[in-house]
Amino acid sequence: MIRIRPIITLFFTFAAILASIAPFRQVSAHVPQTAHRSRIGQTPPSARGIDTISVSSTCVNSVISFYSPVFDSLPFPTSVYWNFGDPASGIYNTAATRQPRHSFAATGAYPILLRVINNGTDTILIHDTIRIVSPMAYNFGPDIFLCQGQDTLLTAPAAPGATFAWNDPDTTRTDTLRVTKSGLYTVSIDGCQVADSIGVYISETPKIDLGKDHILCDGENLELNAATQNGQYAWFLNGAVLPFQQAQLPVQSPGGTYVAVVTVPGCGVYKDTVSITFTQPNAPSFSLGPDTLLCPKQAYVLDANPNGNHAGTAYDWSTGATGSSITVTSPGLYWVFATIGGQCQVVDTVQVNYRGDKQLDFHDTAICQGSTLSLDADFGVGTYNWSAIPPQRDDQNQTGQSTYFVYRPGTYSITATVGQCVYKDTLTVSFNDSLKVSMAGDTNLCNGEDYWLRVNGNANTYAWQDSLTTGDTYHVTVPGFYRVVAQNGCNKDTLSAIVNFTACSCNLLLPNAFTPEGAGNNHFRALHACRMSEYQLLIYDRYGELVFETKDPETGWDGNFRGARMPAGPYIWSVHYINTDTKQKVFRRGTVLLLR
Repeated sequence: MIRIRPIITLFFTFAAILASIAPFRQVSAHVPQTAHRSRIGQTPPSARGIDTISVSSTCVNSVISFYSPVFDSLPFPTSVYWNFGDPASGIYNTAATRQPRHSFAATGAYPILLRVINNGTDTILIHDTIRIVSPMAYNFGPDIFLCQGQDTLLTAPAAPGATFAWNDPDTTRTDTLRVTKSGLYTVSIDGCQVADSIGVYISETPKIDLGKDHILCDGENLELNAATQNGQYAWFLNGAVLPFQQAQLPVQSPGGTYVAVVTVPGCGVYKDTVSITFTQPNAPSFSLGPDTLLCPKQAYVLDANPNGNHAGTAYDWSTGATGSSITVTSPGLYWVFATIGGQCQVVDTVQVNYRGDKQLDFHDTAICQGSTLSLDADFGVGTYNWSAIPPQRDDQNQTGQSTYFVYRPGTYSITATVGQCVYKDTLTVSFNDSLKVSMAGDTNLCNGEDYWLRVNGNANTYAWQDSLTTGDTYHVTVPGFYRVVAQNGCNKDTLSAIVNFTACSCNLLLPNAFTPEGAGNNHFRALHACRMSEYQLLIYDRYGELVFETKDPETGWDGNFRGARMPAGPYIWSVHYINTDTKQKVFRRGTVLLLR
């Protein structure tokens, strides 16, 4: 007999509930919004809670996403049905996905219905009404430019009684927004975004420094740098305007006095002056070497006079050092002006980068039989040496490539040499057959029974509904809906069961210890006080091996297995039967101590 519980109807303020649901926005508060939910049948405890409908927008002619938190508790319902209350949309008025999208062609109030059926026994009905409106016409005005440390206040259009939602990270819900970070800002009124947005751009306080005055050797190349955030540039040479508006200016012989004028909206006008001139002799070849990539924590020497090749008489480094070399311990752009023969200077720049803390971190894994596993050790340009035990086919041994393909089980090693960095790692790859798993189905237990759900099969990993248990068994102590995702290298599967506990009128009595050789030829068996059918008693040793099985309630275990006496100690037993009076399935499990 199927019991139908009375329909329970819960009323919530839809606008208030939506305020706490991201990323969806709050709907109109102009019209009272109500949502109610009816539930028919029995429901697992994990699915109980406040259920409502949330929407991403309330604008006419926009694509609106629908969702309900009921799916957080019921991720795998039997069926889903949406009705958007919009018959003018024809076949698009209904949907059967958990997060559908719909567009309304006209403004007005629309009744929304969501029906969710779980396990074929529990029907959840959620009703709601949303108001579709036209975007409010509004002009924020021109974009705003600020300087570092400044802020500005944005004001939404007047809408008495409306709800507001700005697009800032905090989703501010007042009619004003104080902006302290650069971005493009707008506001939604009653869930519909206004027809305008405004850019707020905050610039760093400029620090224009063209460096020291220099006398360069003829033919030397130098670039003046006045770059700053959001800058607009004008250059002058000996008082004359140059036709150049970029942040970096190449200087040319004979040089002179250069002035950079930088205008930063919101901050003001900044300028700096430097004298760069050229003289004999011609610039000799001079280099600090190529840009360099270093290993973490590696020290590196930049030498402006390697092997004494240049007759440098003075050095001016970007670090402030004045020697012919410096030791680099951090990433950056390094330069040096080297004075040649006490007459003129040459200059060079080098970029030093450090490789991050990224390491090779392969993990032992399993893949499906017949599949191919791709191993990627890419650190950039370098040397990659792979090895396999046992060896794979010839084209996969010592490939020299950063990517390696695994076709068979084995142990694989990689040595990657990138610049001066060496990385090594090893992993073991095994192969699985197709995933085959099973678990006991829905179960009714007697109050106080000890029960374990066990997954049988060839899965490698398990994820139970509590997000904590990762083994192939789960200890059940309370009634509820239990779910596990079992996976191996081939596939994954979701298994579930509903476990109920009831007061049983047919409770078997089983001893917790027995001595087979005692008076009366003692056997371990169940004592029952009610009518039973489909009875089964199973007994296992401590290693999980089945040592006794019977389907006769009158037959007990004599402590022997295959004609040999079993050693004293604890044994695990389980009993299955059906109470023929109530038609209820019963399962019990426990331990018995064998005494000798």
